[in-house]
Amino acid sequence: MRRRLLALSNVRAIETCAVQGLIASDDKTAIRGVRIRVGNQAEQVMLADLVVDASGRGSSSAAWLECLGYARPKEERVEIGLGYTTRVYRRCGGDLGGKHAVVVAGSGPNWRNGALLFQSEDRWIVSVGGFFGDHAPDDQQLFAAYVRSLPTSDIHDIVAHAEPLSDFVTYRYPANLRRRYEQLTRFPKNYLVVADAICSFNPVYGQGMTVAAEEAAVLRDCLRAGDSDLARRFFNAAKTAIDTPWEIAVGNDLRHPQVGSARPLKVRFINWYIGNLHVAARRDSVLANAFLKVANLVAPPQMLLHPVMVARVIWGNIGRQLYADAKPLQADAQT
Repeated sequence: MRRRLLALSNVRAIETCAVQGLIASDDKTAIRGVRIRVGNQAEQVMLADLVVDASGRGSSSAAWLECLGYARPKEERVEIGLGYTTRVYRRCGGDLGGKHAVVVAGSGPNWRNGALLFQSEDRWIVSVGGFFGDHAPDDQQLFAAYVRSLPTSDIHDIVAHAEPLSDFVTYRYPANLRRRYEQLTRFPKNYLVVADAICSFNPVYGQGMTVAAEEAAVLRDCLRAGDSDLARRFFNAAKTAIDTPWEIAVGNDLRHPQVGSARPLKVRFINWYIGNLHVAARRDSVLANAFLKVANLVAPPQMLLHPVMVARVIWGNIGRQLYADAKPLQADAQT
């Protein structure tokens, strides 16, 4: 993607460049450019018609704008203390009967999660982790023991027997974070904030890049309509793109008993329903595919509440209970 972007004739990337701050108009109502430092060179001024902050969850925009006399956006944080460890392993053609992926969602007694993904013909990538400090260690034996605690043995089979092709890489993600720029009553002209600098999601759900792409499309449409009142129009439209994935990510994280945020009735009902949907989806590919479409932002959440889907969830749980109740009777008959 980077190569294709930089192949465009009207795109230029400046490497080893750090933005030091904003340059505002004399009355501070507009942003005229940024102060930058490239490598060890002296600080420079770069003027622009429009400055967009896409610097991620560590964005300095709130502090810079405060220095210019603007209010900081309200922040919403949902602490999850997520951490995961990743390693690449050699893949053989007969591994796992030809499966291309195994994904274990966080739930159960320890809320550990994991993913084993086909990366290329001869590579698996394995990522495993947990919440609130229960992170996978970066030691082969301890890592394998941690993976063995997952409810499926597939990932452990690879970790225990396949050849490692990389070192361990760890990642820590303390909290879901959303900055409510759309609620500000004053914002300078010629300046915007996008992607993780507005809202960053638990990366386990794989939504961040999709939402960033949706916001890029929103920005395109806003610019086509002109630059009048651009910030208000963009932030309101971006809010619409963010709301659904934010509710999905945060709502699922709120299922974890240690997450300390409030749980409104709507959230409690949805989490109860999704928990039952997960149970039914273990044996119902229609439910499993529907959930993945919603989680990956291909379909709206309302799809999961369609009467047909609700009926499948109910039957999936009733059938499971009937099966569980029948097992001892079957055993007695065999005895």
